[in-house]
Amino acid sequence: MKSSLNLVLLISILTFVSGCEMIAHKQTQHEQFTLLEATIEEIQSAYDAGTLTSVGLVEKYLDRINEYDQTGPAINSIITVHPDALQIAEQLDNERDAGRYRGPLHGIPVLLKDNIDTYDLPTSNGSAILKDIIPPDDATLTRELREAGAIILGKAAMGEFASGSYNSVIGQQINPYHFKRDTGGSSSGSASAIASNFAVLAVGTDTSTSVRGPAAFNGIVGLRPTTGLISRDGIAPKDLEFDSAGPMARTVTDVAYMLSSIAVEDLADPASGPVWTEVRNRYDVVDGHVDYTNYLDNQAIQGKRIGVVRTLFGGDAEIDAMAKEALKVIESLGGILVDVELSDDFITRYLGEGSRYIRRTADYRFRRDWEAYLATLPGAPGTVAEFIDIYENVVNKSSLPARENVLRLLRTSLQHSTEEEAYQNLVSEILPNATADKLEIFNSKNLDVLVFPYETRFAGVISNPVYSLEDPDFVDSDVPVPSTLAGYNSIGFPCIVVPMGHGSQGLPMALAFFGKPYDDGPIIGYAYAYEQASKKRRAPPLLPAVIK
Repeated sequence: MKSSLNLVLLISILTFVSGCEMIAHKQTQHEQFTLLEATIEEIQSAYDAGTLTSVGLVEKYLDRINEYDQTGPAINSIITVHPDALQIAEQLDNERDAGRYRGPLHGIPVLLKDNIDTYDLPTSNGSAILKDIIPPDDATLTRELREAGAIILGKAAMGEFASGSYNSVIGQQINPYHFKRDTGGSSSGSASAIASNFAVLAVGTDTSTSVRGPAAFNGIVGLRPTTGLISRDGIAPKDLEFDSAGPMARTVTDVAYMLSSIAVEDLADPASGPVWTEVRNRYDVVDGHVDYTNYLDNQAIQGKRIGVVRTLFGGDAEIDAMAKEALKVIESLGGILVDVELSDDFITRYLGEGSRYIRRTADYRFRRDWEAYLATLPGAPGTVAEFIDIYENVVNKSSLPARENVLRLLRTSLQHSTEEEAYQNLVSEILPNATADKLEIFNSKNLDVLVFPYETRFAGVISNPVYSLEDPDFVDSDVPVPSTLAGYNSIGFPCIVVPMGHGSQGLPMALAFFGKPYDDGPIIGYAYAYEQASKKRRAPPLLPAVIK
């Protein structure tokens, strides 16, 4: 009997010790999970190993947000943190434990630009007038993210009315690589938050450059897809001739995962049907989605004719040096470099005064689209005229007044309509001609893609209605900025930007891969091949890991 008791005691001790070792092993593995730069695949591997939970991941991101976004340097990239984020994460953990796995975005924290509707959070469009207005339902892309298992961690700050990097709700967004510099706009918070490792993914919107510019200035990957590939339903309009949502992440792979989830046909967006008819002719569509991760190929550039837009070089010596290094990488991957020079006439029409005319005229439809959107928001002012009155008499007398261009857009929209000859001519002639002229660049030299440094200078110095900073190290450029190449056409051309290095002040810059309409998959492949060979993304050294 005594020996039996001893045996039981020994087994109990061994079981206890083994359990302690397993707990210690799990704790060690948990501690080994590195939040900084964590990718979807790394997070899913940690989930599968049982060394990380969605709740634990959200807690880690909230710690960083509290440390660096709300206090400390106050990057100011997030306008609203979801109050139920931990509860949502717990529900998704329970689903996983029960054997229900929704896919690669299951348990992945995502930030949405604050012009994208969420039924459970305000959508301000960067305006103090709308800061407490909660839409009655989700935008189409929000719904797709939730169904894919993503955690809506919060809403990213943005330039007011999708312009710039300052708003009348929480003020200025800060570049995490240099606290005196701008983030670019208008997806300012989406870019700076992802660069700062406050979430895994973000969604921005892009009318002329608002995904790609901030992505370039903040050292992340940003994609403006073919216009209409992602539904604009439930997104506050800026200019529906050109508006597009776009995924933003730290890697091309994560951008591909996100695009695969949010790009769906949606009859609520008039641009969606025609685009998806063409998508079905070019891609395998399964259950309404294209798997863009199929284009992640290290050999994607091999044998491709790469048009190097030399006209867009010369803005900054450091940026040029990065771009030349990037071209060497592309050549080493088997890309065939073909020089492209844009004519003076092309630059004037599509990058200079002509592009400004296109944008001003396209804005003739703003009042119609904006008031139609307002009609979907219970409790919101219903007209442009009401917004002007509130801005003049309330917002602009507060501590966070609006930028002048916000009122200029609103006032101008009262003076024009889509019935005017200038607008009709824009839609029927100028934009189709722009599409044809840009396609001719590809066709004349049988090119697969165009590449160029996305910006011709580094991030600018902060200046807004509340304060302006000085930085004698900032150098401006008079070389045309290529931002309007992608959007200002009868159908938007896809363009993805990828980190290509950092300047002497630590500021990032990006290389752009600019494709023909519907070539979203191929340009993701080219960007991936370059990214994997170059590995230029790095976390902001000013925001180290948070130790808890």
